[in-house]
Amino acid sequence: MKEQKSIRRISLKTKFASASMILALVLSLVIVLVSYFSYRDSMFKRYEENITSLVKTASSFAPVDKVNQYYETGQTDSDYELFIKELQVIQEQNHLEFLYAYVPIEQGFKVFGQGTKPGTAGHFVLGDFLGTDYYPQEDIDAANQYFIGSEKSKTIITNESEFGYLISAVHVLKDAEGNPTLIIGADMSMKDINSTLSNYIILVSFVAALILILFITIYLLFLNKSIIDPLQVIVDNATDFVNTNIDDNLNEIVALNIEVRTGDEIEILAEAFNKMTSDIIRYIKELTSVTSERERIETELRIATLIQEGMLPRNFLYPDRNEFTLYASMRAAKDVGGDFYDFFFVDDDHFCITIGDVSGKGVPAALFMAMTKATVKDLVLRRLPVDEVMTEANVSLCNNNEQGMFVTLLIAIINVKTGVFQWCDAGHDPAIIWKKDGTVEMLTGKKGFVCAGMETAKYKMNESQIEKGDIIYLYTDGIPEANNTKNEFYGLERLKTLVASKDEHDIKSLCADILADVDEFADTEPQFDDITMLGFKLEE
Repeated sequence: MKEQKSIRRISLKTKFASASMILALVLSLVIVLVSYFSYRDSMFKRYEENITSLVKTASSFAPVDKVNQYYETGQTDSDYELFIKELQVIQEQNHLEFLYAYVPIEQGFKVFGQGTKPGTAGHFVLGDFLGTDYYPQEDIDAANQYFIGSEKSKTIITNESEFGYLISAVHVLKDAEGNPTLIIGADMSMKDINSTLSNYIILVSFVAALILILFITIYLLFLNKSIIDPLQVIVDNATDFVNTNIDDNLNEIVALNIEVRTGDEIEILAEAFNKMTSDIIRYIKELTSVTSERERIETELRIATLIQEGMLPRNFLYPDRNEFTLYASMRAAKDVGGDFYDFFFVDDDHFCITIGDVSGKGVPAALFMAMTKATVKDLVLRRLPVDEVMTEANVSLCNNNEQGMFVTLLIAIINVKTGVFQWCDAGHDPAIIWKKDGTVEMLTGKKGFVCAGMETAKYKMNESQIEKGDIIYLYTDGIPEANNTKNEFYGLERLKTLVASKDEHDIKSLCADILADVDEFADTEPQFDDITMLGFKLEE
């Protein structure tokens, strides 16, 4: 048998507390992540709106119509100087990394102007060319694509370039004919955004943790008061009840009276426990009483079995008589049965054998059997003819038979000198005559109605004869009507075949072999009816 694994028990309070903490951590993480991304997006949007606005503001100062003139002549004027000054002011006041005006070409960018002041790193002037040595080719290609087809301002966030974590915005300026002339771009550092987000996360995490700790504390207090503590009361009471030694304290044990006032299913559970323990105590007391009564009845049944066995003759030996031998057996289906057999001398030359089967089983059948056996023996010993014995027995058994019981009965009175016997059959199975030569015959004759079935029933006497060495075999219907797991009956033909197949002409071995064959046929099917046999052999 596979050994069961032991289950580690964890208290309900620990489980709820652990689950609450896990839930709190998950909720805190969700709140922090949602807050982080929401705040980050809002910051990005704010940066985007700011830098886009700055680019458009710078674009408003650009002398768009003079761009080609400045490139061709290399000479500037007050409009250009004002544009450059505004770029410098916008870049300085708004802490931009770069603010520039370029014209993208296939090989790179032509500088138109910058907000970076002279003498500062990254300062370029009108006409300077910035190629792939300054910008990657993909940035140049992207600028050319945007320069040709864009109608709206564009923002880009980069965090891997050599310029650092930047947000960039570009805006295309067009001349009066709608041709693209300049790109106004700005780069704003976003290095402070990480520290701002970190501080924000810390703040949100602290607030979330504080709220959740407060919530969990209140929740656990409520849980303990409304669920855990009431359940613990039920568990403690139930444990005490279970651990009570009922055998030693049956009269002292009392039902649980758990008082839980939660107004919910726990209160219903407590009331159910109270009722259940009350019912258990009542059932135990009733079971104890029933068990005692059952033990008393079983004792009485064992005594009744012994009494019944004592009523059936067991001494099959008559040492001073060598005219015959006999053997009989009875196996009840219950503790006591309704079958019986009897044998006794009527006088020196006549020997009576009888067998009967009372309807029903158990104690009522056994009592009726005892009455039948005594009645028949008394009538036979009065020297009445066998048909009158059966008639008188029928009348006697019908009197006060309010339960409507009856008995099949076969009585035979044998002359042990001649083998002639007179017999009467009241609805019983036909006897088998096992001849000395091994042939088997069924005893045939006039049959009557069962005894105790009808008071006016009349019975006829039959007379037959057996030769020396022949055997009369009597049996009850527990043999031919024995059934197996296939719902088949043993039957008379199988019984006759078994008798005919035996070599040894012996009664005791015959009875033993028949009983063994019936058991083998029935297999696992339980015995349904009493099995009784009696054999009489007229010796040579």
